[in-house]
Amino acid sequence: MNATTTSRARTSGLKQSFTDFWSARNKREQNMLTAAAVVIVLGLLYLLLVDPALSGRSTLEKTLPALRQQAAEVQALSREAAAAGGATNANTPPPPPMTRESLEASLTAKGLKPQNLTVTGELAKLQLNGVSFAGTVDWLAEMQRNARIAVVDAVIEPQGQQDTVNATLTLRQQKPE
Repeated sequence: MNATTTSRARTSGLKQSFTDFWSARNKREQNMLTAAAVVIVLGLLYLLLVDPALSGRSTLEKTLPALRQQAAEVQALSREAAAAGGATNANTPPPPPMTRESLEASLTAKGLKPQNLTVTGELAKLQLNGVSFAGTVDWLAEMQRNARIAVVDAVIEPQGQQDTVNATLTLRQQKPE
């Protein structure tokens, strides 16, 4: 016998058992069992479909005003930041072009010694060995603020000592808008 035949036999057996059970009941019992089954099905439908929808709706009704207020605040802050950024950019002179000398001077000021530094066109490739991770991140943040230099590619490998890394960085100076 295969699985389909076995399944059909079970279904047929269950159907026969239910038919025997149902026919053994009188009309009043059948009506009461039908009513009980309808009540159970309606209760399950309510518990599984209606109640979660109603409670979700009431939760949303409570939280929606606060979310709308937060969205309005974020939009206002965004407009304020855009206006402040536009005003700052208009008054700020463009940074000097990125050169090997300027990068070496800023690295030395932060106590970082490059293993290798190559500047070609608008890209700079920098290799730092055994340097402080925190110092490197501080230097990059300062370069972003002051010289509009962004990291294009970074490979940072942790070393045995805490806060010590080897870093290979590719940098590009962002063009003023």
